[in-house]
Amino acid sequence: MQFLKQIETADGISQSQTNTKPSTHGSPGDDVALREKYKGLIRQLPAKVYIDKLVEIYMRGLNWQYYPIDPDIFRQQLDEWNNLHFTVLSTAGPRGLSPDLRVFPAVLYQVIASALLLLPERPDPVFDALKYMGSMRFEDLATEYSDTGTAIVDLLGKKNLSLETVQAQFLRASFLKYTAKVTEAWHTISVAIRDAQDLGMHRDSFDPEPKDSSVESILENQWLIQRRRKMYTLLAVWDLNCAIILGRPGTVDWNQVLPTPPIDAPILTDRSKTPVVPRDETDRPTPVTRILWNVQLAKPLQAIQNLENEAPSVKDLTKVHQLHQSILDLHDKIPSAFRLDEPNTQWDDEPDMHWLQACRFYFAQLHQFGLMALHRSYVFHRKESRAEAIQASLRMLEIQRMTYQGLPPDTWRNYMLFFGSFDAIVLIASIYILFPHEHPELTGSVLQHFQWTVERFSAMQERNPLAKSAQGVLRAIVARFKKAIFNPAGSRGYTPSTDIKANAGRSTSGTTESTPESSSLGPTETFGYSQAPPADMTTGWMMPSAGNVAMLAPMFPMGDIIYNDLNVVQEGTTLPLATGGELEGIDGTGTSDFGWLFGGDLGDDTVWQMFNQFQSAGEVEGRVEIPGGGAS
Repeated sequence: MQFLKQIETADGISQSQTNTKPSTHGSPGDDVALREKYKGLIRQLPAKVYIDKLVEIYMRGLNWQYYPIDPDIFRQQLDEWNNLHFTVLSTAGPRGLSPDLRVFPAVLYQVIASALLLLPERPDPVFDALKYMGSMRFEDLATEYSDTGTAIVDLLGKKNLSLETVQAQFLRASFLKYTAKVTEAWHTISVAIRDAQDLGMHRDSFDPEPKDSSVESILENQWLIQRRRKMYTLLAVWDLNCAIILGRPGTVDWNQVLPTPPIDAPILTDRSKTPVVPRDETDRPTPVTRILWNVQLAKPLQAIQNLENEAPSVKDLTKVHQLHQSILDLHDKIPSAFRLDEPNTQWDDEPDMHWLQACRFYFAQLHQFGLMALHRSYVFHRKESRAEAIQASLRMLEIQRMTYQGLPPDTWRNYMLFFGSFDAIVLIASIYILFPHEHPELTGSVLQHFQWTVERFSAMQERNPLAKSAQGVLRAIVARFKKAIFNPAGSRGYTPSTDIKANAGRSTSGTTESTPESSSLGPTETFGYSQAPPADMTTGWMMPSAGNVAMLAPMFPMGDIIYNDLNVVQEGTTLPLATGGELEGIDGTGTSDFGWLFGGDLGDDTVWQMFNQFQSAGEVEGRVEIPGGGAS
């Protein structure tokens, strides 16, 4: 049979035409198995008419967010794939293709899968034909396409990695994030980073060389280097942001030298005839402009991560002030087109600049998140950090409300509609529960934003699984917040000790300093606390000791939901979802959600366990069974 096939295809595609080296490893049987598996996977691609439409949906709706794909390069590869002779796949299989083209179907699968997520779940005269079961949703179809793209990457293995391999993995991680599989997305990004490092994308010294000395090859190679640097920058920024949000160590070490960021050059149509030249500052911004500003916002996060690796102490306060000021300075330097307040709108009406307005909300959220992340490790230690954390969290919730307004349900899957809201509410509520006498003037605004957030999560829950999973925890912690602020006599929090000598140098790190350092954000404050007053047994709100508060670990609410299965339970029953998004008893009289305990794989030093331990003594009769933590 092998001889017959060779005779039949003797005038077929030669090895020189395939632009690849012949296989020097594996048996003929292995080659046949690889070829047939590869053909079986690419057969599942939809027809060209559907692909073209879905590609346009992706390019307009999603690609601008990270810009992992250069549209001109992608369309060239798509044309090359569409014009590929079938005999190449029938005889040589994927080894008969260039490294870039053989993995291109994996990229294509991820593109069309992500585009399908933008389609509303209702009858569609065009794309319903892609469904092969009556009850199938577009999300089901998208998941199958994305899984198939991943199967192609896995089939090809690590022997012939290319930039497109890393692209496919980045797109897969994006898809997983869109479908609320954050853990899987985090792991996929880690794999993509390792593959990128295998390709030398993490060092300028590993940049590729031109194929020959022609001007065209030199210019194309310059653009290839920019594509590589852009992709690694995306991976590094995403890795750092996820690490800060989830409370996990990142894969990329930002303390080492990173590759040069990409050049913000105008988008071109022919890279073989134009050198890489930076755009003028007066020119309209590009998606690369967005990437580069994201890098600037990530730099304080790297410093925050370094601080979080150490236990909070008095000696950190100068660093906290410096980082706080650097974040404020960045806000003043933001490009005018990206400003939320008084932006430069001269390009807003251009058809291919539709993404500018969404960018403004995005960067405003990232700015507030930086302030939240900075101060969250210190809210149990210093009053100024509590004030800054509350203000940043309220601004985050307001920006989220503005982002949400006017958006159609088709966009509710967007991670940015959930990002920060849950963390902000947990942070605000925790501060008020433990320090209820601080900032009483803001409680009305806080309650209003809590109500709006619950309404948003309730409306988005069918399209945004993250919003659905967080609702029970959100209701339970808001109930505790209302209990604290509406029962001030029994909810007595902590006040910093005014006895400087008695409390000087006390910190969670156990380090003793002779004198406390002053805060750069306000009056001098130490890390010590006076003993909390005993609980008012008429209300039964049992407050923890001052020492327990000082020993609390920093909060990573998103990480707790994703990794530690944070939920609310009572006698094995999970708190039901809110109906209609209403917060009952907004005046403080309704506390039906208060008795629910926070469950999951929670450490003893977390704020969740503290809330469990200091439940209402009247409701739990002085003894609370703590999930994973015994009884109190």
